[in-house]
Amino acid sequence: MTDLDRRIDQGVGRTPADIVLKGGRFFDLVTGELVSSDIAICGDTIVGTGESYEGREEIDISGRIVVPGFIDTHLHIESSLVTPHEFDRCVLPYGVTTVICDPHEIANVLGTEGIRFFLESSERTIMDIRVQLSSCVPATHLETSGADLPIEALLPFRHHPKVIGLAEFMNFPGVIHKDPICIAKLEAFQDGHIDGHSPLLSGRDLNGYLSARIRTDHECTNVPEAMEKIRKGMHILVREGSVSKDLHALMPILTERLSPFLALCTDDRNPLDIAEEGHLDYMIRTAIAHGVDPLAVYRAASISAARAFGLRDRGLVAPGWRADLVVIDSLESCKAEMVFAAGRRVTDALFATREAVAPVGLDSVKACIVKAADFGVPVTEGETPVGRAARQDHHRICRAGCPRATTRPPSISTEHHQGRRHRAPWQERQPCQRLRARLRAEEGRHRLDRRP
Repeated sequence: MTDLDRRIDQGVGRTPADIVLKGGRFFDLVTGELVSSDIAICGDTIVGTGESYEGREEIDISGRIVVPGFIDTHLHIESSLVTPHEFDRCVLPYGVTTVICDPHEIANVLGTEGIRFFLESSERTIMDIRVQLSSCVPATHLETSGADLPIEALLPFRHHPKVIGLAEFMNFPGVIHKDPICIAKLEAFQDGHIDGHSPLLSGRDLNGYLSARIRTDHECTNVPEAMEKIRKGMHILVREGSVSKDLHALMPILTERLSPFLALCTDDRNPLDIAEEGHLDYMIRTAIAHGVDPLAVYRAASISAARAFGLRDRGLVAPGWRADLVVIDSLESCKAEMVFAAGRRVTDALFATREAVAPVGLDSVKACIVKAADFGVPVTEGETPVGRAARQDHHRICRAGCPRATTRPPSISTEHHQGRRHRAPWQERQPCQRLRARLRAEEGRHRLDRRP
């Protein structure tokens, strides 16, 4: 018997369902109703609602409400300071069953090795981790990164089953001014999803940016900006993380009318905030506490998010939909008491079934061994009169593959004197190549400062 045969038989009641949730209600995100109903599950799929069912396993959820699993539409797991496996164990119990991740940070350091690590991890986690291919490594030509990912490096991952599309295109000046590297990446993904990143972009520049078929933005910080982008067809990802906090500013757009064009994202919460406040559940109860319609915010947390990223199998509690479910105590408190990910009840035993992924990047940090003596600062006597001056603290500078720069005593470097830039005494020595480059950049900035 095929999986399809089993789903049909269990849906019509010929055979007992694998799991039946009994005695509770579910939140219908189409009508906004709380519906009293059994929920029958076969494998990873909901096969019955609105009827009474028998199951091989029956779970009493009397007094509880079932909502679709939450979807975080934009984050960088590395910025939560944990691996994908640990993020899975930490966040899934809060009801976040799907995340859409841009591995930008690890890609900035390790390049394709970092992306491959995330894809391998996403195939083993209980949470459904979807990966966007990092579009801007480095972010601009002004950035020094550990890797460079032109379109040729991204294309081998294009059709991986866990890949959705191209991650946040943060180099919006490169799009507007048709930088060849940007254009090559955009051209390759014209038939797929492209995430946006366009803080405060508006008017004709926004029109040009959207003409590249960029569809989302998580950088809105005020209502007028968000409304212009919604009017121009963007799906707005309302963000509330550990650093960037836009939920309160954007609450006025969290309405039933606009909810089909909204989603929620964290753009990263650190483990302390997750432990103390929660994840997307925190955003949901905070919004409701400030007067947001529960239907609007629960839609944004699930069905609207799924549709924005082409995940057509999830986001509703209905037959034929993926069994990503959260059993909560109430809509207002949004406290997850039970979570199902693809029909599997989330427990410690379930996490124990995951296969490990070999770590990468363990040799990515290059630094000389630091000893206590390296922190010593020699004391000097007397004073040195100066005009505009900056004290240069005694320190050692080391870089991968370069010898230590010469130890120097504290000294004074004058910024300008009779139109000339004076070098500090230690700068006359021969430091490593990277240090020379830094000094040239500093001198360039001083010259710019002197322009009328």
